[in-house]
Amino acid sequence: MTSLTVHYDSRCGLCCAVRDWIARQRQIVPVLCRPNTGGTDELLVVADTGEVWAGDAAWLMVLWALDEYRAWALRLASPALLPVARRLFKTVSGYRGELSCRLGLPSEPGPQEAQRSGVADGRR
Repeated sequence: MTSLTVHYDSRCGLCCAVRDWIARQRQIVPVLCRPNTGGTDELLVVADTGEVWAGDAAWLMVLWALDEYRAWALRLASPALLPVARRLFKTVSGYRGELSCRLGLPSEPGPQEAQRSGVADGRR
């Protein structure tokens, strides 16, 4: 495995903030972030070798790819901590819309909003 692609919900401000955070981290395995166009809002991570992780496993793979968080990924994936990690990821994911609003985290404009604002054609 030489790279991971994170497919995130670009309509979610928290997801966009996490994307930006990932980009600022030192990466052991390169992580590319792409808006999810597959119709699902679940976090997906795809390796260049074809493996796919969703939900809590996807979160753990992102942490595993980051230099400062690989040890955390391994700890959280342990039998003792995995149930706690799953509940944490599920809770954060379930409240991501509310968290985005309360924290004032903007999402990316959708195709129609981008067209109206000039983002889609480079006028912005």
